[in-house]
Amino acid sequence: MNSFLSELGKKLAERWMTLLALPGAVFCALTAAGLELGHRNALDLRRLIHSAEGFAARYDHRPAAAVVLAVVVLAAGSVVGVGARGMGSAVERVWLTTGPRWLTVWLVLRRENRWRQAHAAAEAGSAADQATLIEARNAIALTPPARPTWIGDRLREVSVRVHGQYGLDFSFTWPRLWTQLPEDCRNDLISARQAMTDSATLGGWGLLYLCLGTQWWPAAVGGAVLLATGWIRGRDAAGNLADLTESAVDLYAADLARSLGVELSQGYVTPAVGRILSERFRKGA
Repeated sequence: MNSFLSELGKKLAERWMTLLALPGAVFCALTAAGLELGHRNALDLRRLIHSAEGFAARYDHRPAAAVVLAVVVLAAGSVVGVGARGMGSAVERVWLTTGPRWLTVWLVLRRENRWRQAHAAAEAGSAADQATLIEARNAIALTPPARPTWIGDRLREVSVRVHGQYGLDFSFTWPRLWTQLPEDCRNDLISARQAMTDSATLGGWGLLYLCLGTQWWPAAVGGAVLLATGWIRGRDAAGNLADLTESAVDLYAADLARSLGVELSQGYVTPAVGRILSERFRKGA
């Protein structure tokens, strides 16, 4: 037990340093640099080095004070890291937002119009071009868009496609299906979900650097890069999560039905069976 707790403590300490303290400490250091340089001298490396040397000289013969300073910086970095994760949660909510309608309706209509044009082109295209045209349509969305963002639609499409194929109400089915999944499958899904959270956190850091950019413009450039990178990674993570979730339904929905005593005459869940299961899961809700 002692060895287990010791190993757990090491892993928690590593995650704390990697995810919170070190990135936060870097942000604190860049904040100090930005306040020193400002917009006018934003790229004055000589001035920054001179200031850093002067600051370090104050602690040359004060090791205790230097240690205390390091602890304070790491603590402040941890606070900043927690703030970045909180802002990451806000970024993820924006990715998945459904409203307010007055603000998002034009984005939904724009995506829907693009999808319908691509869908019409795919249906009217020649057999030689159809695969390319379908791929272009699916790059917008797999079903008619109903969310203002690609990520929101990609995750929504899972429930739409599952209901269309199997007649299952995904929101009621998924908690039951989760208990039937093998551990490896669940771990893959958890990792995919964590990847999406990490991508949103990267966007949270981007917002913090954009705020710092009001005092030091290079930080705004870095913040924009972090936001864009977070969005790209978030798209990849959301696509992977959606694919894995839909695959889990494809592979294990029949096992769930059999565990509930439902006979599958065709060996798989048909829409009729799916509707029966959904009614059981809803329990009148």
